[in-house]
Amino acid sequence: MFGFGLSIQCYSCPDGSSNSCAAKLECNQGQDSCLKLTSGENTCSSCMRYADCDFMTLAVSYSLADFKFDCCQSKLCNGQEKSGFQKFKDFLG
Repeated sequence: MFGFGLSIQCYSCPDGSSNSCAAKLECNQGQDSCLKLTSGENTCSSCMRYADCDFMTLAVSYSLADFKFDCCQSKLCNGQEKSGFQKFKDFLG
């Protein structure tokens, strides 16, 4: 999806921390999406190939049977949901 030399930036929290994942990661070539995977109280955020963003592939990769996931393809799109107030504050600058 992205041209040569261009990469996407994602939030990274590979250890499944339940804390807010604020670390930013430049994705490697071929990793064209950001993953946010939640299982119980744990959330894993990282870069990945969009083609691998399906339930069966993730279930095998993370050895999980029950989880929710989302893959997105814009800069830092896998972060925490912002509150209505935070969105308004961002809008005002």
